[in-house]
Amino acid sequence: MERPSAAVISELPNFQSSFERLLARAPGPIFPRARALYLQKYPLEEESQGDFRTFLLEEDIQESPAGAVRIRALALAVVAWGQPSFDAVAAAAYLEHRWGLRPHDLQEVEGASWFRRSGAYGRFRTPAVYERVAPTSLLSSSADPRPPAADPGSGE
Repeated sequence: MERPSAAVISELPNFQSSFERLLARAPGPIFPRARALYLQKYPLEEESQGDFRTFLLEEDIQESPAGAVRIRALALAVVAWGQPSFDAVAAAAYLEHRWGLRPHDLQEVEGASWFRRSGAYGRFRTPAVYERVAPTSLLSSSADPRPPAADPGSGE
């Protein structure tokens, strides 16, 4: 049996709602360079205070022919803001306190600094999904005659 990569220890809506807010404001997937810059620059925390920030590091984007989009977080980064070294124990405590997460796979990305030398960072996985249903999409043709599917994987 596969163990989840992070246990959610509270029902805080903050993580999921912050994830959704970030992706709702991000440039669309059709603009990969602008999207990558946005996701490297803007953290999940609206108020960026303290020693750490959380960023979406890797994502999986799926779109139905009707224009519904599902984005899954594959990996997130926790950045030791302005620090040249990464303290995994402090980062784990931050993730637990701020988001209610206990990542089992948190590990430092050695020899790397976050975007524009913002600090050393670690990566981890936790379930997060953003879905948007729209009649048109930047990824699909506006001539698509079918209405958007509620489930990008449904094929409807």
